[in-house]
Amino acid sequence: MNNKIKLNDAKRNAIANVIEQHYRNSNTRPKVDWQLSINHFNDHKEKIHSLAYKVIRQHQPQEDIDTVKSMISKYGDNGGRIYNDKCFNFETDYIDDGGKPDTKEIHLDFGLSYDLACSYFDSELREKNLDPDNQHKYKDNKNPKYHTMNDNIKKYLGYLSSNDNNEMGNVKDNWNNKYNIEVIGSSYCGSRQFQVDNETFEVLNQFNILKQKVIDSHERFYDYIKSKMDKVRLGLKSYRTFDQAKELCDKLGITLNESVIDTGSSMALSIYSPENLAELLKDNDAENNKADIIAQFKSGKLNQAIN
Repeated sequence: MNNKIKLNDAKRNAIANVIEQHYRNSNTRPKVDWQLSINHFNDHKEKIHSLAYKVIRQHQPQEDIDTVKSMISKYGDNGGRIYNDKCFNFETDYIDDGGKPDTKEIHLDFGLSYDLACSYFDSELREKNLDPDNQHKYKDNKNPKYHTMNDNIKKYLGYLSSNDNNEMGNVKDNWNNKYNIEVIGSSYCGSRQFQVDNETFEVLNQFNILKQKVIDSHERFYDYIKSKMDKVRLGLKSYRTFDQAKELCDKLGITLNESVIDTGSSMALSIYSPENLAELLKDNDAENNKADIIAQFKSGKLNQAIN
């Protein structure tokens, strides 16, 4: 194939996909932050759940659970209620800045929320041609593409019924079942408040913090990729031949073969010459700096509090 081959929209899109995959695979700061947030969440979610279990059993001892079960067996619904739940409320007393006694409350849901699932199972979803960034791309939720992809993801994860075979099983239920705890009462978790001391409260609250970091860092990684690809796609529009795109990829350290296309802005476009665009796409900070990011996590005291 001649390197002077003319580009069309389909070929530009194919080239853009190669560049996007490069940024998605590179150990950039946003990607490392996201991966570390998942690792940190994995390191502590079981421990925090175990702590929650101990707190709940202090308030509702196992012998009480067994007694209610026995009563239900004998008297049916009149004997009481036992529910397997994954969400709980905890509260602690404290003195506010004005010196007055007050109460803090947190709601802990150990279940798999949709936002968490899209971040946590990003790779698995992409392998099935499902887009975990779907909700970030269509934030107004009005584009028909959003609803189609959203439904497909929810069917795969188990939020919507589906007849399709999923080798991962029902992802949502498999996750949620691991974190159910037997409690006395109804299915409405808001009706149960478990009192804890301040230190226990703060450790339990780390679950919400760690979970939110998994969600937020995934969106920041999407924003990072999007900021790169907005420039790339606008630049590619100004390229007429394959050799211009090849020059750009060479400067970015990306392998671009002709086989990629072998199948059928407010800024001035002059800045999107291969040399200028390559410079524009460089990050200001070091991208392969895992060590200093890991050090941020090591400086915390969460491990000591949980163990």
